Amino acid sequence: MKAEADVLRSDRVVVFADMLGFAALTEAHPLDLRALNARSRPLAMTLEELAGGCGNPLTEAFSNFHSALKWAIEMAEDTHPLTAITFSDSAFIATTYLFEAANFAIGLTQSALSRRVPVRMGIAFGSFATLRFRSDISLDGGDHAAQFLGTAVVRAYHAEKCGIKGIRALLHPSLEPLFADDAHNPAPPPFNGRPFRPIECSPAECANGIHLKYELNYWDMAVMKQRDAWRGLQDMWAVAPDYARDHYQATAEAINRMRIAQKEAPLTNLRRRTLPRPRG
Repeated sequence: MKAEADVLRSDRVVVFADMLGFAALTEAHPLDLRALNARSRPLAMTLEELAGGCGNPLTEAFSNFHSALKWAIEMAEDTHPLTAITFSDSAFIATTYLFEAANFAIGLTQSALSRRVPVRMGIAFGSFATLRFRSDISLDGGDHAAQFLGTAVVRAYHAEKCGIKGIRALLHPSLEPLFADDAHNPAPPPFNGRPFRPIECSPAECANGIHLKYELNYWDMAVMKQRDAWRGLQDMWAVAPDYARDHYQATAEAINRMRIAQKEAPLTNLRRRTLPRPRG
């Protein structure tokens, strides 16, 4: 019994991913169930819908978020086991090692940027247990339960909600002892993996209530993917309401620091539509 309990409560690295601006989109646009169902089954869409979208920003954002999330989960599952719990505009992903969670977060961020979906993540280490998953659906209702808990869940949530703005993958202080742990951050990285590259947040951002200082450098992709991700950021920034523009400013500033950490020249204009060619 003790061994079974230890397995159920063993420590994990948990990613909490949350789509930014979802509440405002939901209040501003109608719930189009036909379009949402069609977007979940691409073969059921018309050629016009496939080419030009449905015209409902809520449908577009929700569908693109879940499409990016599904892709990132499937890519991660090709190399390691994980637990994925998705609901509405957010998800918890639990893995055994930090480099696995980092690879997942990088893949999701890159995919979401290219799809014009703003996603912020918190990543943390601690206890994690799944107790029960249940779904009972009838013709006129349903009863759904996802029972999971642990310090990694709480810490990942607090990291994402710590007040740092933008499309970021924020690293809870509980992860810092793992940065130099060969199991969690092997060198060289495993097959199909990326080097784990934490960078410091800006000095002003480090003055947060949970003493979070680091974020994940996710700007690690081929030139064409960089182009798509940067244009996705600029497209979202261009149409963002006034109250949300500081999120895109913070994102561009963070990407600039990521580029500098990778020996690229600093950007003098964060609103430029195209990026300079990478050095080398």
